[in-house]
Amino acid sequence: MPILTDRKGRETGDDGSNGRQTMSITFFLSVDRKADAAPAVITARQLAAFRAFARERGQLLEDEDDDPLVSCSFEARVCPWSLASICAIFDHDVGVISVVEEAQFRGLNVRFWRDDATRTITMHVATTPDGASEINLANGNAYRVLDALRLADDNRGSIPITELRDTLGQPYVRRDLGHLNDGRYLERFDSLAAQAATSDEIRMVWG
Repeated sequence: MPILTDRKGRETGDDGSNGRQTMSITFFLSVDRKADAAPAVITARQLAAFRAFARERGQLLEDEDDDPLVSCSFEARVCPWSLASICAIFDHDVGVISVVEEAQFRGLNVRFWRDDATRTITMHVATTPDGASEINLANGNAYRVLDALRLADDNRGSIPITELRDTLGQPYVRRDLGHLNDGRYLERFDSLAAQAATSDEIRMVWG
């Protein structure tokens, strides 16, 4: 799985009829509890070094690698590597150590963010479980999935991961979801529900 994820893009490819883009809905996992560690301020040089670190290990997959807005605002996994190896990239900054320690202890990603007003780059503990994937669907397909899951057809919402697992265990839900996209949506949501490997309370969020 790529080390980097970016939830800014909520649009998908063409609608197949007029070449215009159609809006989409993304399903992803998020923990309820907020971070204890305060955001750590880092430099552009340190961030570039981290991206090089990820790239050397085959974990950086982006076409817009040189875009400063993309390269400064993204989520990254830190659990696959040792605390020492990551913190060395950031000159063993105490704030970075606190962020990475909490992320690794709780099994979460970190998030890098650039404030355009101040041009400050910060590293935060993210709310995304380590290694969790996303499911991005065009609106029409997403509403069919929500209907099969017996969820409200609002374009934003969330449910506890335990409720998602219980729902996916219902035969009529598996039947209806299995009829969509040759059963591939059922496989993807089964996989999403099984990915949560953290002790935090997790929700599936869509929007």
